[in-house]
Parts: sequence; C-alpha cells; structure tokens
Amino acid sequence: MRNKLLPYFPDFFYNLSRVKITSILITINVGIFLIIHIIPSFPWVYLLGLVPSLVFSKLMFWQFFTYMFIHVGVMHLAINMLMLWFFASGIESLWGKKKFLFYYFFTGVGAGFCSFLFSGAPYTVVIGASGAIFGILVAYAVMYPESTILLFFFFPMKMKYAILVLGGINLLGALFSPGSGIAYLAHLGGALFGYIYLKRELLFFKFSHSFFLFKQWLIRKREYRKKLYQDKIKKEVDRILDKIAKHGTASLSKEEKKFLKLKSEDYF
Repeated sequence: MRNKLLPYFPDFFYNLSRVKITSILITINVGIFLIIHIIPSFPWVYLLGLVPSLVFSKLMFWQFFTYMFIHVGVMHLAINMLMLWFFASGIESLWGKKKFLFYYFFTGVGAGFCSFLFSGAPYTVVIGASGAIFGILVAYAVMYPESTILLFFFFPMKMKYAILVLGGINLLGALFSPGSGIAYLAHLGGALFGYIYLKRELLFFKFSHSFFLFKQWLIRKREYRKKLYQDKIKKEVDRILDKIAKHGTASLSKEEKKFLKLKSEDYF
C-alpha cells in the first residue's frame, strides 16, 4: 500500500508549493481561532498574546511572533483576514513568497515591539494581525498609490490618501484614546517598520542603479579610448604605407620600421 501512495507524494508537495503564503497565513489564523474556542479553558491569550509584563518576568519572547495569530472576536478575525486577502495577494505575487513572508513578520514583530515599548500598560494584552496588516497597507500604498479602494467599505479613495487617513486616525487614537482597547501603537508601529523596510529597499535600488550607470559609463569610456587609439594606429600605418608606396622602404626611419614591424606582428 505504501508503494502505491509514494508516487503521489511529489505531486502533493508540488501543489503545496504553489499555495500562496497569504492563504497559508489566513488558514493558520482561522485554525488557531477555532482551537481557542474549542478549548476555551486553556490560557491561550496570555500564553501566545503579547503581554509586556510576561515578556519581562517570564522571558516569553515568542509572544512577539505568536500574538499576530491570536484573535478572540469573530469581527476582529474577519476584518483582519479580509484586509490580508485583499491587499497581500498582489504584493506576494510581485515580490515572491520569501520576501513577502519576511516583510510580514518584520512589520508584525516591529508593531509588537513598538506597542511593547510605548504602550505604558505592562498588563495589557496585544493580539491580532493588525500591525502586520498596516505594514501591508503601507507597501500597497507605495506600490499602487493611484489605485482606488473603498475606505471602511464605503468611501472610495485613492490608496495614497487612504493610508494617510488611516495613519492619522490611529495617531489621534494613540494620543487621545490610549485605553480604548484598540492597539493604535501596534498599527502605527507596523506602518513605521513597513516604511523603514521600503525606504531601505528604495535606497538599495538607487545605489544599485547608480552603480550600474557608473559601470556602464566606465565601459563606454574604455571603449571610446580604445577606438581612439585604434584610429590613431590605423592612421599612422596608412601614412607609413603611403610613404613606402611613394618612396620605397629605404625612406623609412628606424622608428617607422620598428613601429610597422610591431603592428604587423599584432595582426599576423
């Protein structure tokens, strides 16, 4: 029976490799949500959510990663997963799986780190993928600034303006409603880390492009000098050959004879 199943394994892994990271992330989030509600007595939130006091006292550093996959309310999960599906798929298709996955965790961990540093509430639990999703929104705004979205599902707005509106709302929330239960600092942290990553990418691209242009300039300059040298040699050879045709070899100086001999060796 094992031998009959074995030929199907390569197809299985091939099909699995074609599944988008976005779909896998959504599946993991939904799966953990279901497990939390199937076994509600287990302290999932305090074990996997981001609790600054526990990170300090119990050294639970994994919470910077795991908090992104914890959602308690259905609406919280549904909105985050819809945002992830709408905006992440296009970015993943353009960037590729590895780069997209690194960016997702870079912004998610960065969001948690900002909340950890600046929230001022060591016992408040931070959960949800919102920080990483704000990083995704920043990337989408940079890549597709002119695309129109329905902000809050009702207001049509270009992405480059929508991200500023969302950032402003979260900034006001962080300043004037710090105890509202919404992780404004995590959202802003995800956006900040997304901007830092994209800025680094832009600087690297500019440096690479400048280096490429400089290299091309050096190649063209070298080719131009080579052509000038070849033209100069050709003119001198033609002059000497004309002199031979008119006055014979005896009319050549020692330098001209030596020059002609060297150049004839180059060609023959």
